[in-house]
Amino acid sequence: MKNKKNLTSVFSLFSTGVTIITNGTSKNEYFGCTVNSFTSLSLDPPQFLFCLGNDNGNLKSFKVKSHVNVNFLSKAQENLSNKFAGELTKRWKGVSFSLAKNKVPFFNKSLGLIESYVEKKVKSGDHTIVICRVTNFEIFNPKKPLIYYKSKYQSI
Repeated sequence: MKNKKNLTSVFSLFSTGVTIITNGTSKNEYFGCTVNSFTSLSLDPPQFLFCLGNDNGNLKSFKVKSHVNVNFLSKAQENLSNKFAGELTKRWKGVSFSLAKNKVPFFNKSLGLIESYVEKKVKSGDHTIVICRVTNFEIFNPKKPLIYYKSKYQSI
């Protein structure tokens, strides 16, 4: 097989939306991370999945049955995406958010929100696949989405 850098270049040819996945139900336990590996999985039952690297310091916070929110980002939220891809200790500083019905943070200016809980985690290679069950969802803003393509932010 060719080297990882070449494989990363090929993977980057697939355009993805950008999300911030949040969890935690108390201010001292809030977690959020920028994720572009989100995909719908099933309508019946309503499920989606996302992947996190096994070296992600907060992977353990995604316990089975724990509540999780998916925030679909707009082009105007590029800075928020960068913040939640950066240093763990600085992610929530100066960020405006609300709490969803499940008591997990979400961002009002996102395109939409999915509330869910973790059903299953599957370790595969250097990542863990997190499978979630949808409990509620909302569409907020009909703005342009934030897209990731060729390792850069894009929009349509």
